[in-house]
Amino acid sequence: MKNKVLGRRCIAISLAAALSAGLTACGSTGGDTQAATTETTQITETAQTAERIYSLTEENENQELTMARQPESSYWFPSELLSWDAKTDEDLRFNVSTVPLSERAAREHLQTVNSTQNKETNIMAISIMNSSTSGNPPHGLNKVNANTFTYWQYVDTLVYWGGSSGEGLIVPPSPDVVDAAHKNGVRVLGTVFMPQTAHGGKMEWLEDLLVKNEDGSYPVADKLIEVAQTYGFEGWFMNQETEGTDEEPLTADHAARMQQFIQYFKEQAPDLDLVYYDSMTVDGKMDWQNALTEENLAYLVSEDGDPVADAMFLNFWWTSDTLADQELLKKSAALASENGINPYDLYAGVDIQSEGYNTEIKWDLFENEEGGTYTSLGLYCPSWAYTSADTIQNFWKQENKLWVNSMGDPSADVKKLSNTQWKGISSYIVERTPLTSLPFVTNFSTGNGYSFFKNGSQISLLDWNNRSIADIMPTYRYIIENGNGNKLSADLDVADAYYGGTSLILRGNMAKDTSSTIKLYAAELTAADNMIYTTAAKAKGTEITLNAVLELEDGSVVTLEGDQNVGEEWTVVSYDTSSIIGKTIKSISYEITSAEDVSGLQLRFGNITMMEADSEENAAVSNLEVLDSEFDEDGMYAGVRLAWSSDIAADYYEVYRVNQDNSRSLLGVSNTTSFYINTLPRTDDTNKSAFEVVPVNAALEEGNSAQVVMDWPDNSLPKADFAADVTLAAPGTKITFESLCSANTETVNWTFAGADIETAEGESVSVSYPEEGIYSVKVTAVNKAGSIEKEKEGYIVITSDAADGLVLLSQGAGTEADAYVNENEAPEFAVDGDVSTKWCATGAAPHEITLDLGEVNTVSAVDIFHAEAGGESADMNTKSYTILVSQDGNSFEEVYSVTKNTNGTTHNAFTPKDARYVKLVVNKPTQGSDSAARIYEIEVYGIK
Repeated sequence: MKNKVLGRRCIAISLAAALSAGLTACGSTGGDTQAATTETTQITETAQTAERIYSLTEENENQELTMARQPESSYWFPSELLSWDAKTDEDLRFNVSTVPLSERAAREHLQTVNSTQNKETNIMAISIMNSSTSGNPPHGLNKVNANTFTYWQYVDTLVYWGGSSGEGLIVPPSPDVVDAAHKNGVRVLGTVFMPQTAHGGKMEWLEDLLVKNEDGSYPVADKLIEVAQTYGFEGWFMNQETEGTDEEPLTADHAARMQQFIQYFKEQAPDLDLVYYDSMTVDGKMDWQNALTEENLAYLVSEDGDPVADAMFLNFWWTSDTLADQELLKKSAALASENGINPYDLYAGVDIQSEGYNTEIKWDLFENEEGGTYTSLGLYCPSWAYTSADTIQNFWKQENKLWVNSMGDPSADVKKLSNTQWKGISSYIVERTPLTSLPFVTNFSTGNGYSFFKNGSQISLLDWNNRSIADIMPTYRYIIENGNGNKLSADLDVADAYYGGTSLILRGNMAKDTSSTIKLYAAELTAADNMIYTTAAKAKGTEITLNAVLELEDGSVVTLEGDQNVGEEWTVVSYDTSSIIGKTIKSISYEITSAEDVSGLQLRFGNITMMEADSEENAAVSNLEVLDSEFDEDGMYAGVRLAWSSDIAADYYEVYRVNQDNSRSLLGVSNTTSFYINTLPRTDDTNKSAFEVVPVNAALEEGNSAQVVMDWPDNSLPKADFAADVTLAAPGTKITFESLCSANTETVNWTFAGADIETAEGESVSVSYPEEGIYSVKVTAVNKAGSIEKEKEGYIVITSDAADGLVLLSQGAGTEADAYVNENEAPEFAVDGDVSTKWCATGAAPHEITLDLGEVNTVSAVDIFHAEAGGESADMNTKSYTILVSQDGNSFEEVYSVTKNTNGTTHNAFTPKDARYVKLVVNKPTQGSDSAARIYEIEVYGIK
């Protein structure tokens, strides 16, 4: 396999033209890593050039590969958190949110768009923003799949849901989620998760959490405060569900200590939020109340009347048939008021993880008959919209129905729906807006895409996600008033964009000279006397007149005519705002008119900019350096940590590879002065890569860039290895050999002494052996730099004893393991013949399980069924493991080793050995940092 030099399609963008009038166009599986020992060279900063040539970045053929040194969002067990030190945390700069919490328009100034919205009701979303606790990149990777949530206007607090007994229990939010939330004025909480025993919970973890020093301080609470303040988020959600055991029972003392823990936290950090989950009662029982009662009231207010937690998330069963007649939310609101607690600090839990908007809720128990709602609303796993979707478009559709309503219009009347039908969050929650000061710029970017566009030109085909650079999406999704004969509908689109990976698209039919109006944003923006107001759009089907319709604070409506029509190419339309200087804009809409009848219209919005003239400065990047680099074992892919300085903060930092022809290939975009390049492919034979970082401001103007050069390891010689599907067989059996030679191998040559085919060439070869015997096999990897061979002596054993095939030797075998979670996940379940049961071991890796076959047999293969085979996520498949055998159970010999597995089932054939004991050592239990081994079955094959 040859080194692949990617073909390049070059695009030249004239920056001056792009900035003044829009655009001028002409015309990528797990791997072991090796630490870098190479030098990096600093290149002097370069000034902005008049023209930059872009090479279209190709798709990454190995986007599932993640490198071992990838920066990772944090997670800890309580005792681990105590040893965390920001000063020595090499991932710290990647995990800090740099976006301040935006100020939203005051509630009393918000405009309702339907008759059932209530300005007082809050929404708390407990959402799975990343699929696991561990292994999460702080600012995304070269994958499009991510929960790029876009309905922030309905959320007041987001709880970043995470934690597991195999990974960690204290989980701060990843910074990309915080950044996206903060742009929209949403507070973000991390999770402190004490799991039930059935899910691996241990009382020792709860005891670690509640340790109190002699001076009255709580060390874990102090660390929770430090993490939140250092990382830049608003507090923690306390989820205590560890119920104890007969040997270690949960008691009233634990409950009292938890209340004291919370009070201490709030005394030390009154500006941070702490929300308590309705779980453990004041007498130390795990007894969910589904309401505010005397059993959990003390977690909000002490017996002395002192405040404890800021809010409480009530359990989900208030809407169940068995409890409905108790009117639990009504009683909760009353009890809260009696004790000086704001009822809207209670969040009625709704579990939508399984059914999403198909979940039946008795809304009349939530709605106050006097108007509004009894409490606020807490949604558990609105991430369902993402996890249950098979495409981005389906995700958007499900999100819209979940958060808005089944009509996709927040102004629609939902009173006709039955009491238990999903009414959409917009039925209860008035849309919030963070548009309270200039500048306001949106590119309608969701924070991911299948490609990347710059000034309307596609410069990368690389899948990507980075929620940190997501934009503020339209407040109203969607309110469209169609004129007679018009029929337009709106959605997001991944096919085209102005900057980023998505745009807003209107599709449908229009009648000549008949207008439609789409209401996009709520605002509280004061128009400056030198305000620039532009909109980038393009229309397919006909030219469109695009006028801005602004509702002002006094209730008047002003229509601003665009200075030009919108055509087939991206057009930047400007609006004269001199008539509204000093006035406050309350909403932003657009009037769309066609000069002719048109069907199949596609009108895309790519950018809206409102800013004061000359308010945006150009940043200068300096001190660009490679903090760290690592390479896969073949030296074909790199993981690179970059960092730099910037004289002022830029809105975007575009990171490029500088190619040999001096063109640029986009690698990604950051909103901070650091960036991680994952699985960077080697594209030439120079053993060097140059990187350039270009700062870009909100007006999409480039500042001064900087470059640095990284050295690659010399991988000119190939590596040789191979595997067979069978190593113990009868004469005449077809045996298939697969090359495991390195990616830079050009030719694979085989030698099979004693086989029917003794020499061959190719990645895969099948041969047979006519005579009984023990045979060696050799493979030679060849490329232009030379050749390397590998020979396995005695690898193939041919015997008539295998005439009936290999026998399963391990089912029901004796087992012994270093650890297991509970009796339902004990070692014997790894050999019970049932792939729905498993052996699971927690704690620090490695984990070991030893099988006793009862007598010495000849063994030659072990099949392993990992997490995915049992129905769990592929992220939980064992990545690295070793198989060893022994005759006496004391002295073991390694027969097989895997370092980069990603599969749910693995077949491991090795040189046949006489053995009674087979040991599996799980060195790296998962694809991420989860340290729990999950083995659903082990099958040992051979002959007796």
